[in-house]
Amino acid sequence: MKHVVTQGAVWRAGLGIFASASLLLAGCSSSSNSTAAQSSPGSPATSATKSAPTTAPAAKPAVAQGAEHGIGDVPWDQVGPGWMLAVWTPVTPHRPGNQPPPGDPTPETATDVLYLVSPAGDRYSITDFPAGTGEPNIADWSGDGSHALLTPEYATHGDAISLDLHTGARTTIPNQGTLKYTLPTGKALLSSTSYNGNKPGTLKRIDMAGNDQFVYPTKDLGGAGQFSGDYIESPDGTQLVLGTANLGNEIVHRTDNSLVVMTNDGSIVRTLPAPMPKAMCSPVKWWAPEVILTHCNGEKGAGEQLWEVPFNGGKPTALTAVNTHENAPGFQGNYGNWNAFQVAGGTFLPTAGACGTTFVSRLTPDGHTERVKMPGVSDSAGLAGVSGDKLVVVGQVGCGGGNSLVTYDPAANTSTVLLGPPITKGGGVKSVRLYPSKK
Repeated sequence: MKHVVTQGAVWRAGLGIFASASLLLAGCSSSSNSTAAQSSPGSPATSATKSAPTTAPAAKPAVAQGAEHGIGDVPWDQVGPGWMLAVWTPVTPHRPGNQPPPGDPTPETATDVLYLVSPAGDRYSITDFPAGTGEPNIADWSGDGSHALLTPEYATHGDAISLDLHTGARTTIPNQGTLKYTLPTGKALLSSTSYNGNKPGTLKRIDMAGNDQFVYPTKDLGGAGQFSGDYIESPDGTQLVLGTANLGNEIVHRTDNSLVVMTNDGSIVRTLPAPMPKAMCSPVKWWAPEVILTHCNGEKGAGEQLWEVPFNGGKPTALTAVNTHENAPGFQGNYGNWNAFQVAGGTFLPTAGACGTTFVSRLTPDGHTERVKMPGVSDSAGLAGVSGDKLVVVGQVGCGGGNSLVTYDPAANTSTVLLGPPITKGGGVKSVRLYPSKK
């Protein structure tokens, strides 16, 4: 059976989010017999599965010595690249059918906490989300670092909250799409919807009250095709790169112009040909100042591939080989890569495994992937981004319990827990976002 990473999941993962609720974890080994959901808003997936036998690293993860502080103690002059926002819940997940011990927090009684976490592990409690107020997902972090956008977990639309990280003040935003802050400072929002059959996706700029400021023309994109719903914005906020649906079927015909560069006033600058033949391609993020990391899905199961696409229309370069999700040599157990991160130790990719699990892979010189074993961290773990030369992952540490926020140093092969067990006696980390990249 083939496993397919959807375009919507690709787009959300490209934002650097790892979000998970109701993680059903099995087993008590740090390196096997554990599962986690490949998580992104709108696509929950949980399943208990037994991993293939592996040899666990002897080393155990270290625990950060950082202290816990309040919102008034945040050293804002130090907050920047490498810092993290994370939602922690006191609810400890259990196997299906197992009831929590009497008195333990449940989703109906628990209060979730949004933390700001430094690379060294200092934790700053920003605000609480009491039971009944919705399970928050960190949808975005404003380019100036001052606000966080929180949306209902597993929801594609509904009221969102723009949270002032300095004061904790909340602004409720009515919405019927997927929201992101505008760049560079987040004074407004971009609201998008994905294509549906022959109905193009939509994109508009709205103010903090949800009122339309500008509606982008997305029906035909200058002959390149209808808007898919996937896009990225330039760091200065003056241009956007939009993906086209480009399905190549009887409903939506193929044009092979899968990326369209548009100015902030809706004018089309250029179209960029699809780097992969007969494929639907989506912009993921800025890989370099003038290079777009792009994910392509070939039609009729032809496979997927990550590409580096020059913003000026130059010749693209393949980052990964074509993965047909058939356990071909070099992609064993790999059912999809939708993002990539570079550190001194190499290029690393979040990877879809079997039955809804995720794990971390390292890119090999020939464009294939190999699974990364992190000391003390479960086989199923999500890659959220990078902090300096360390990977930021979310996974189970030790025996039972919820997920932890962990940094992993590929060069030293060491792991450090920043939030969650064993720092906390129970509960786990549900949603993580890294400080916005300036690329």
